[in-house]
Amino acid sequence: MKKIIAFAGSNSAQSINKKLVEVAISKLPQDAVQLINLADIKVPVYGINTEEEGGIPETIRQLHAALAEADGFIIASPEHNGLLPAFFKNIIDWLSRIDQNIFGKKPVLLMSTSSGSYGGQSSLTILKNLFPRWGGHVVGTFSVGPFQEKYDEATQNLTYPEDQQLAVALELLTTEVFEVDPVA
Repeated sequence: MKKIIAFAGSNSAQSINKKLVEVAISKLPQDAVQLINLADIKVPVYGINTEEEGGIPETIRQLHAALAEADGFIIASPEHNGLLPAFFKNIIDWLSRIDQNIFGKKPVLLMSTSSGSYGGQSSLTILKNLFPRWGGHVVGTFSVGPFQEKYDEATQNLTYPEDQQLAVALELLTTEVFEVDPVA
């Protein structure tokens, strides 16, 4: 069975990007998606001296193995001062020490949200340009902002028309991964 791995590039316990990932995966068959909480991965800030002294952390090796088994990815990244968060960049830095082709040329849907009206579009544009360098085949992007105004806490879903825009983005990914449209 084909599998999509989904995660937010955030270490915040209240991450709105994690909520966005959860909305996205709720629209897919649950047996086809694995949600990974990157915040559970505790590693030091990457540096060549740190790697030479301690090697690549086992948690990074396990994450790399999980990513290698995936057929596609849903990734939501916060925006910190117009860029991807240092936390997410650190995970990428460690993973790239195993293999620069982190995402194995597999399809990726990149997403972002923020409290602001631009929905993290600045960092999303940067990520869209960087992901091919890391082996990601970006098939679509989706951003929404301000998140608090476009997310219904009671239903844990996006409001109209953002919910339909997300469905279109998910269709781009699932068509690539499954060669059919399994979006409910």
